[in-house]
Amino acid sequence: MTGIIYKFPYNVSRRVYSRMGRCSKNGTPEERAAKVATVQPDPASLANVVQISRKPAAAHTPPLPEETARFKALFDQMGPADQAMICDVLRPW
Repeated sequence: MTGIIYKFPYNVSRRVYSRMGRCSKNGTPEERAAKVATVQPDPASLANVVQISRKPAAAHTPPLPEETARFKALFDQMGPADQAMICDVLRPW
């Protein structure tokens, strides 16, 4: 039982798909608008929202005189090459 196999023309199938409407995975513009309308919160409920602020940054405090004296004592014990390296690190930009 042999049958005749006909090849379906490519241009016919292409024409069929070109006439089909495009389907968006996110829905039509009307569906998206309806979805946004249902998701919008009630303005009255927004009054109950409490803003939480971030923790304020600590203010810069200058070093105490004892700390400065200790740093100077340790700095004087270093060699000139080490002192130059420390000065490069501590130099303000």
